This record gives sequence, structure tokens and C-alpha cells, in this order.
Amino acid sequence: MLLPSFDSLRDKFVSSFDNYVVAGFCKAVLFSGLILYLASIFLFKDPDCTSPYELLEFSNNLPKSPISLFISSNDTNPTNLSHLVFGLLGSEKAWQYRKNYIESWWRPKLIRGYLFLDVAPTANLLPWSKNSPPYRVSHDITKLVQETQHVAPIMARMVHGIKEVFELEEHKGVRWVVMGDDDTIFFLDNIVDVLAKYDHNKYYYFGAQSEYILSNFWYSFNQGFGGAGFILSYPLAKALAEDMDSCLRRYPFLGSADLITMACIVDLGVSFSPLKGLHQIDLTVTFQDYYRRIQKHH
Repeated sequence: MLLPSFDSLRDKFVSSFDNYVVAGFCKAVLFSGLILYLASIFLFKDPDCTSPYELLEFSNNLPKSPISLFISSNDTNPTNLSHLVFGLLGSEKAWQYRKNYIESWWRPKLIRGYLFLDVAPTANLLPWSKNSPPYRVSHDITKLVQETQHVAPIMARMVHGIKEVFELEEHKGVRWVVMGDDDTIFFLDNIVDVLAKYDHNKYYYFGAQSEYILSNFWYSFNQGFGGAGFILSYPLAKALAEDMDSCLRRYPFLGSADLITMACIVDLGVSFSPLKGLHQIDLTVTFQDYYRRIQKHH
């Protein structure tokens, strides 16, 4: 049996000693650093330096974001009719034939909103009925239409109406913006009950697909058809209004107001959410298609 040599024992001892010294030195440095850190906190506190707890308290007391400013102090209350604003798009020539549709559900002085006409009403519509929504004349967007060579100026006016509703209406307490045509019939209590189930602070785009399958095929299965009305949460309506002119410049080749609206909303990162209680019936299109089929077979 061979015993380890003196030189080997010495090397092992030196190596172990070095490791011990280095480890001890590291521990001493770490311990000293901890002592200095604690001393700097408790003994040398800068009176002008804000603690993390004070920063947290400060952040809780910051002014609310612009999106939340519109919410009234009673925002915790369940959604009711006063939280809705309506924007109806119509034609001056057609209004005398369609106003009965709107007056059947409109509640004067209880509903917020406007009817937007293409031109000012003529003498046969004046004085304006107290049972009708207050009217406004749509903005003149001729310059924008000419600049973009928009294929459907009338449709562009209707889409622009979303921005006009947002600009005209006093925003206090608004949670939902409801858009419709001048012959759309809303059941107000039902709409309120449904919307009360959703968080109005989020981005929502509610509407209905057409009950005529070809209309969905021709345009899109992912858009809300205006005849049934579509509903935007306030934050989404705000974002859409701010982007409206830019969006109309992006899509001058689209000839459907509902399709343009969908494209503008999709650009904001929001998808269509169909509500089964809304119904869009394309009777005119259906009868025209049926008539063409009869003509074809005869």
C-alpha cells in the first residue's frame, strides 16, 4: 500500500484552504452589502424619495383615463334606457312613409338620439312631429367623397353618421351606441335587458346576419346588417369615430354601408358578435330574387 507523498498532502491542504478563504470572503462581502443596504434605507432615507407604498397609493388616486370619464357616478347601476343613444340614418323623401315605423317605439324625452337626414326637411314634414326623434342634417362629406372617388357616396354618408352621433350626443352616462335605419323597429326593454349582461367598458360590436342567405354570401357573414340595427359599446364607438375619416379613405371601393362599417371595426381589432334576438329580413331582395327565378322558368 502506497502512502500519499508530502507534496500531495500539501497541495490538497493549500487547495482546501484557498476554497475556504474564498468562500468566507464572499460571505463577508454579501453580509456587508446587506448591512449597508439596510442602513441606507433606515438611516439615510431621503425625505424627497417616495416609497413603493406611497407610489401605489398615488397611482390609485390618479385621474381616470378618458374612456372611463364618460361613466357617471352611478355606473354601478344596472344598464337602463338612459345609457343608450340612438343614431338613425334616413332619407328626407322617404321619411313621410317610414316615420310610423320609428314612432311606434320612440319614446320622446326618454330616449337619447337623432334621426340623420340627407337634406333638411321640406314644408310637408314641418312642423316636425313631437313623436319623432329630433332630426339633424348629415354632414357634407362631398370633399371626402370626391377626394377618394368613393363608389357609393350615399353609403359613405351613412357610415359617417356613426361619427356624427358621437360628436353630437352629450357623453355623460352613455354605455352603448345603437345604430339603425329609418324603418328599423327596436324593442327597447329587450335591448336593455340583453345589453345589461355585457361589460360596456369593453369593445363590443353586436348585430344580426341577414335571414336571406344570399345577402350574407354577397356581403359577409361577419357583419351586422343595418336594417336590424347594430350596437357598439361606448369605447368602440369612440375609437371608430376618431378613425372614421381615415377609414372612409381606406375603403372607397366598398359599396355597402354595413360592409364599410365592419371593415372599419375589424381594423380596430374587434370582431362581430351576432345577437340572435336581432332580425334582418331582406324582403325586397327576397322578392326580387324570387321574381327573377319565375322569369327564368317561364
